[in-house]
Amino acid sequence: MKEFFSKTEFIPHVLEEKNIYWAESIELVEGIVIKTCENGKGTNTYQLLPLYKDAEDDVQFMQDLVQKTIRDDSYFHQLIADKTKNWDAERIAMVDIILMKMALCEIMNLSTIPVKVSINEYIDISKDYSTPNSKSFINGVIDKLVIELKKEGKIQKRGRGLKE
Repeated sequence: MKEFFSKTEFIPHVLEEKNIYWAESIELVEGIVIKTCENGKGTNTYQLLPLYKDAEDDVQFMQDLVQKTIRDDSYFHQLIADKTKNWDAERIAMVDIILMKMALCEIMNLSTIPVKVSINEYIDISKDYSTPNSKSFINGVIDKLVIELKKEGKIQKRGRGLKE
């Protein structure tokens, strides 16, 4: 697999035509293809590995996150606005605002996900989909809000290792 990909320019060219970010995932793709081939050895039946660990749970998680973010949009907007008073609202990237609202929703409503995991996830997403300075901006705003929300008792985590 690795030899074939590295010796041909056709496949990378085709993949780049479909998605300019494919190269960032090449190691993941190679791993999936290699595992698929290894799982089929001796049986000559090759089945692609699933995209999700549990598709039903993942879809439910995404639906819950979107619905709760929309439901509490004005509340999250006000929280963010209170912490960004020194910023010109027009200069804050819309993607950053959406990511911060989603992060707040996850932190406040999904009690089994650690706060740090949520923050890191949205910082990583901002690296791919927003401006170069977004990760620092989002991290700063969310960190300040988390401190405040914890003091107010609005962040309740449960489960092993989640209570502080």
